[in-house]
Amino acid sequence: MKICVQFALEFDFFLTDSNRGDAIDYALERRASVKDIIESFGVPHTEVGSLYFDHREIDFSHVPVSSGTLYVQAIHAPFNVLFPSTLRPVPFDSIKFIADVNVLRLGRLMILLGFDVACSSFFSDDEIADIAQAESRIVLTRDTTLLKRKKIVFARRIRSNFPYEQVLEVVNFFGLQELITFFSRCTGCNSQLAAVDKNDIIHLLEPKTKKYFCDFFQCPQCQKVFWKGSHYDAMKNTFSSLGIFSYIKE
Repeated sequence: MKICVQFALEFDFFLTDSNRGDAIDYALERRASVKDIIESFGVPHTEVGSLYFDHREIDFSHVPVSSGTLYVQAIHAPFNVLFPSTLRPVPFDSIKFIADVNVLRLGRLMILLGFDVACSSFFSDDEIADIAQAESRIVLTRDTTLLKRKKIVFARRIRSNFPYEQVLEVVNFFGLQELITFFSRCTGCNSQLAAVDKNDIIHLLEPKTKKYFCDFFQCPQCQKVFWKGSHYDAMKNTFSSLGIFSYIKE
């Protein structure tokens, strides 16, 4: 017995040349869920927006027992992970991320925009999946295989090779424009920054910083001190060039 699998054009990114375009014949030689069938073609379940078997909406656990056509639809931006769907009936209650070693720079830049991002070059794939599940985090990665793990519910397989373009990709895909709070988190440990009186941290400052700046912020976790110096303006200008600056709240 066979079924036909019809992938939306957006999945050409994952499919081999021979599987792009027309419906693909798939022999049902064993009992398999549609999640397993889809991922056997190289498409991670995290990239799928909806599924239909002979025009009836189904979820990932559906096991085909008769011939028919499986339609695999892509996620369309903006993807709201706070809203339930057939494939993901339990939504997240907040926007949090975890970035793997392949997109660490992206993770740091997302923190700069005010997003809660767990990132470390020491995370193993097992740890990323466990943390994503335990802390309800969206996984950011360029590792397609990682995203086939059942523990990972929401994710983005990053397409761009360049960190700033990756930021724009994530912001647009998840519709995060209105949630940006630039310069509100510690880029070292991801904690929320707090305003601090200059006199309380003046002993930590270099002479020129003491002289030219008055407003300071400190990380309550690692005690690192931040201020809006030339680096702050440079980063704002870079984000502005991407079209993100208009959404930044300070």
